[in-house]
Amino acid sequence: MTEALHGDLDLDVEGPADVTERILAAVDQDRWGGDDVRDRLHARLEEAGIDHPTRPAMSKLTHDQMDLLVDLLEGFETRHDLLQWQQDLVIQTVGQLEDSWYSRTAANAPTVSALLGEPWGTTKEMPPALAREVRRGIAAQDLLPAFHAGHEVARWAAVERVDHLDDDADDDEIEPIDPQAQQYPLMRPAFGELHGQQEAALSDLLEGFEAPEDLLAWAHRVTSASYAQIERETVTAPYFETPLRERLLGTAPTGEDRFIRESWACEYLLPAFNRAADALGKRAQEVTAARGFRAETGDGSIT
Repeated sequence: MTEALHGDLDLDVEGPADVTERILAAVDQDRWGGDDVRDRLHARLEEAGIDHPTRPAMSKLTHDQMDLLVDLLEGFETRHDLLQWQQDLVIQTVGQLEDSWYSRTAANAPTVSALLGEPWGTTKEMPPALAREVRRGIAAQDLLPAFHAGHEVARWAAVERVDHLDDDADDDEIEPIDPQAQQYPLMRPAFGELHGQQEAALSDLLEGFEAPEDLLAWAHRVTSASYAQIERETVTAPYFETPLRERLLGTAPTGEDRFIRESWACEYLLPAFNRAADALGKRAQEVTAARGFRAETGDGSIT
């Protein structure tokens, strides 16, 4: 199991992640699961006052994190799905998990078995009850503190919007911002851009490359997708390490090919993505999806 499943959880300040934990504790366990679980939990967030329109970026973050929490508790169909979830988690935790968490979680056979709800790797048996308990443990001791830390990073830069409270406004049509209708993670275009690049880079790696030239072009894109947080030697390794390159080439992978690709992703790609989100966390500007963005510097930068 992951190392994070051991030890005490110490959170001194109650934040949105703590609210989420209390909401989940209040959910009738007999009703857990089913198509309506997300709607029910998002409704609980609204009832708890999370959707206050004054700081919609934090509300947006809380709702997006709730979706990831539900994904974890329900489990994943394949390791491929787990890696895609982890990439989304990188963004929604603002890179606040340890880099090593991603490789530990996606490479440890008992942990992966619990996340998939079936035996994987060297694990021969995974009882459903044990799998559920492990997923809950990861949620409680890994995700909730990471969500808490993500809020700590993002909260000071969150814009306070009060136009809808202005009784003297000339425009009577002013409407409060709906957090759940916002396009960008944390309402920050830079995070939306980073998320899109990371998602594409991970998908291309797992699907494979038709020619060595495609692999080289992908390696260049990874530099941007990782905000240059990936090591230079790591970028070139997929080409110069011939056994690895052979596993990455081809769009009809064998089971061994998929295993190598997924293992490389969780060992090198996702930790670099995590560092990128952490580096960007305090620098990205916030805008609403309905408003066009114009950089103050005039150089086209969105950070």
